[in-house]
Amino acid sequence: MSFDILFIVSITSIIQSIFGTGVLLFGTPLLLILGYDFKYVLILLLPISLLINIFQLIGNRNEIDITFYKRLVVYSLPLVIICLYYSSSDIINTNFIVGIFLMIISFRNYIQFIDSFIKSLLKNESIYLMILGIIHGFTNLGGALLSGAIFSKKLSKEGKRATIAVCYFSMALIQLMTLMVTVDRITFLSFFNYYWFLGPGIFFIVEKYFYFRIDENKYTIYSNIFLLAIGLTLIMKTIFEY
Repeated sequence: MSFDILFIVSITSIIQSIFGTGVLLFGTPLLLILGYDFKYVLILLLPISLLINIFQLIGNRNEIDITFYKRLVVYSLPLVIICLYYSSSDIINTNFIVGIFLMIISFRNYIQFIDSFIKSLLKNESIYLMILGIIHGFTNLGGALLSGAIFSKKLSKEGKRATIAVCYFSMALIQLMTLMVTVDRITFLSFFNYYWFLGPGIFFIVEKYFYFRIDENKYTIYSNIFLLAIGLTLIMKTIFEY
């Protein structure tokens, strides 16, 4: 058992259980900083993310923003496949820009100018989703832009989490299938481990004792803090790399 992996998987699983994303978004940069290989990180974290998303979607399928999801399938998923296929552990440095963008979004409910700016930006949703697909394929951090788009929509907390969950599930499934093609099967199966089952266990605890106690107003506040935290994490990762 590796304590650093155990700790990171546990914390990021709590975050994903609440917001629909977190395991890949925070787990990837943290494990890369600790020196783990990019493809190993993907094979480790993708099943955890997939399993949590599956349980989040059970009973909440009617809450999904179907229009947004269909557009993500068309504009993002093909680019995720292409970019992951040609990716390596030398991650393209988009972190700083994405980090600043998410910090701006986190203040949209408090500054009218930012709210207007985000609405105008998301009118070009197809371009936004294409950028999301490219970033996610190369860096595994597309969940940052996904969260920014969904949390800026007028959806209930269940709608936000379910929409993020189904989008993130689809991207993770595509990534896993691509890795099964690019990594030999024996090596892929050798990564099988009990960390994959830790995430769902944490999800059930969070779901039972915490998530349903959060009302809509608090969820909006927490989601803004979440976006701000993602932004700061990405910016700090960029500074740390230099």
